[in-house]
Amino acid sequence: MLARDIMTSQVISISPTTAVQEIADLLADYRISGVPVVDETGHLLGLVTEADLIGKHGATAADIMSSRVVTAQETTPVDEIAQILTSNRYKRVPVVREDRVVGIVSRADVVRMMASRWACGVCGAIQHGRMPTACESCGADGSHFERELDLRREVTQHQ
Repeated sequence: MLARDIMTSQVISISPTTAVQEIADLLADYRISGVPVVDETGHLLGLVTEADLIGKHGATAADIMSSRVVTAQETTPVDEIAQILTSNRYKRVPVVREDRVVGIVSRADVVRMMASRWACGVCGAIQHGRMPTACESCGADGSHFERELDLRREVTQHQ
């Protein structure tokens, strides 16, 4: 499974001139812990997290953002992203295409993937967790499975 399979593609982002208070309101309203900072063309400039809001002083995103951001590509395997998240104690990894943010994978996205249900298109059997390589009931290969997964509620219900 790849980043593009589990990423949140409706990414909430901010500009470098966004006021700190507005960032705090955004994080609280959407119940997210960080937000990418992008320019007018969507190029990633940095990331503002709850820790940046609490621990740094400044008036705008540009003043407090972390500019060294670990990113993933749409084709980065989820296992690799999970390793990045856990080994660095990150909560999210922006997904970029040509330095433009096209998605974000959070710890919660990885957990949702682990909790997802997979339906076999051949016999209808349900399997849980990661994408199956074969159906335990009929033996069909994994390409016949479709994932059943709810949308990310805290992002989609506010839009």
